[in-house]
Amino acid sequence: MLYNWRAMIGVIAPTTGVAIETDFHRFVPEGVAVVTNRIPFSGNPTPEELMDMVDCLEDSARIFADNLPFDVITFGCTSGSLVGGSGFDQKCIERIEQTCGYPGLTTSTSLLDAFRALGVSSTAVVTPYPDETNVLEKKFLEDNGIHVTTIQGMTSERCTLDELSDRPYDIYQHVKALDLTGAESIFISCTGMNALDIISTIETDFGLPVLTSNQVTLWGALRKARVGDKIPYLGKLFTI
Repeated sequence: MLYNWRAMIGVIAPTTGVAIETDFHRFVPEGVAVVTNRIPFSGNPTPEELMDMVDCLEDSARIFADNLPFDVITFGCTSGSLVGGSGFDQKCIERIEQTCGYPGLTTSTSLLDAFRALGVSSTAVVTPYPDETNVLEKKFLEDNGIHVTTIQGMTSERCTLDELSDRPYDIYQHVKALDLTGAESIFISCTGMNALDIISTIETDFGLPVLTSNQVTLWGALRKARVGDKIPYLGKLFTI
């Protein structure tokens, strides 16, 4: 049986965690195949460590060059694809395309496209990042026309990213604690977060569209590959 009769998607994923791969394989429509390659990452999402990861982008993209034909290669890391400021995601795309010859994409690019598709211009954000990375994410979004009403880090000595990736109910509690005044949407940042199964619940409880990193990465890759399936379980974004 040919598994890629509709599309082939390549994913460049950080070496830490398996959430993005698991989520893609759970929800990718029939006839779409997903191939993943890793990019070295320390797991510490500081600006310096993120830049070190992005330095390896070409090496990770090169594996796709002589493989099966791909419809899109996406860099599946939110903070890594925006750490260099506004336009950095486009530079990452150019590097992918120049290396492997296939259309490129990033999580942060798909995120901006998702905000536009939903018609929202403000968001409340939760992340597992340190404050210095949150500052960069807020600036990236606002430089691209998305007002960040609040951005809150979730990790602490008592709650690590590894724990959050396995405990979506903790993510829900952090969202519940947000001040949503003025927010037209909620964004749960980081492709290492296990958040897809709580999207519909959060949308129902708080009355706002919810975006997560893996959701927008999958949505963006499918749309780039011209696969238009609607997946209501993954929130309002996948119904438009």
